[in-house]
Amino acid sequence: MKSSAFKAKRLYSIDALRGMAALAVVVWHWQHFYALGGRWATNWNRADQPFFPVLKPLYLQGWMAVDLFFAVSGFVFFWLYLDPVAERKIGAGKFAVQRFSRLYPIYVLTLLVAATLEILFRRTTGNYFIFEANDWRHFVASLFLVQQWLPPDESQSFNGPDWAVSIEVLLYVIFYAGARLGLRGPLYAALMVLLGVLVFPREGQIARGIMGFFMGGLVYYACASIAANARAKSLAVTIAAAALLSWILAIVEVYLGPIQALFQTAPQPIAHFFAANAYWIYLFGFILVVCPLTLTALALHEELFGGPYARLASLGDISYSTYMVHFPMQLSLALLALHFGWRPADFMTGLAMILFYGGMILLGALSYNYFERPMQALIRGRAKMPALSTVQ
Repeated sequence: MKSSAFKAKRLYSIDALRGMAALAVVVWHWQHFYALGGRWATNWNRADQPFFPVLKPLYLQGWMAVDLFFAVSGFVFFWLYLDPVAERKIGAGKFAVQRFSRLYPIYVLTLLVAATLEILFRRTTGNYFIFEANDWRHFVASLFLVQQWLPPDESQSFNGPDWAVSIEVLLYVIFYAGARLGLRGPLYAALMVLLGVLVFPREGQIARGIMGFFMGGLVYYACASIAANARAKSLAVTIAAAALLSWILAIVEVYLGPIQALFQTAPQPIAHFFAANAYWIYLFGFILVVCPLTLTALALHEELFGGPYARLASLGDISYSTYMVHFPMQLSLALLALHFGWRPADFMTGLAMILFYGGMILLGALSYNYFERPMQALIRGRAKMPALSTVQ
């Protein structure tokens, strides 16, 4: 399929999904405020966190929002980059500069900030804040964005959430190499997803990236095929209903656990298998069912029906910024808490969360408009490359 399968040059709904995923990760990381003194508070309770009855799925499973990042990236790259790379319209140098200029400026800035703050925190408390692998080996690996893959290492360090960026870079290498070798099409994407499934028991983080990214590629091929179908609109509605149902089932499972209850009544070998493997069963369901259905539904709806998605452009624009700055913000607040005597309970209020999100979104917007975009233009200008769209 050619990238012309979509009339739009940018799908704002997909960008907005990435932005919402970034915000969801912050809810999962709210628990960090229970470790303000350098050690986790004893007997801390998730249910005491702000808006817990409403945000419970994110407090319990929000870490999986990162898998949406990988799926969105795969969709976008198969859509916008696969054919140009395969046809050698984009060489390795240009591809690398595009990726470097988009990712690295805010990445290295937040890495340096987090490293500095972690040192200050350790001098004050004798411990690091949340992430312990803060040594020179991990710092050098982080500078080169290989901390999660050379060799495989799931330890998180300094600005811990940047592990996902390291995996993204590895996925770019795999994607580019495959495209230049002429590997494309839904069969190739499906085989890569299968590879991720097989790798998962040995290297979970890399496997999550491979599964999500190439599932996003499969979604692109599915959308291109459906969009060209005479019954495209009715199919799009059906897929949207399936996506909504998948989210309802996932959320109901978090609140009520009907699937777990069902398996507990199954024959003992089945019940034991489910209990022993509940983590990856739920994760695989999210990556292989919920994520692709959601991406397909949004892409087809915007392509075939339009909608007010452009109003959400800013949410997609700052998604990377908010993801990268949220942990340094938490670390800064932890240092302030040590100075002013704030306790975990001071952060377990709705007002504290609202103020944090407001500050994070503001900082993300400032970073995107006054740091990331100028740095991107500077780097690409020095490389004599034209300016590119937001998604690139």
